[in-house]
Amino acid sequence: MFYVGFMDDILVHSPTHWRLRKAVKVVNQVIESLRLEKHPDKTFIGPIEKGFDFPGYHFRHEGLSVAEKTVERFLARVRSGFMSESRRSLSAPPLLGLNVKRWLGWM
Repeated sequence: MFYVGFMDDILVHSPTHWRLRKAVKVVNQVIESLRLEKHPDKTFIGPIEKGFDFPGYHFRHEGLSVAEKTVERFLARVRSGFMSESRRSLSAPPLLGLNVKRWLGWM
């Protein structure tokens, strides 16, 4: 069994359905004891062949890629950055290009 956590995200990988059911039961008990709730749109329990998102990336059998939502959020930030940068004086440094270059370095 494999477990990893990042902030409020939890990933449990199990080699068998039986072990996964046991892990889900334990995770649910801990969540309940802490009076937390699982987000219905962000909870996935199933075979990894279907693929899943975990902290900004999309995992699938074929490999790893940046999650669609991550790209969408980035593009929204670029658009808002472009708008605010266009209002600055012409002598201000071009921060938008620097931010895009930095972000692409993470991919």
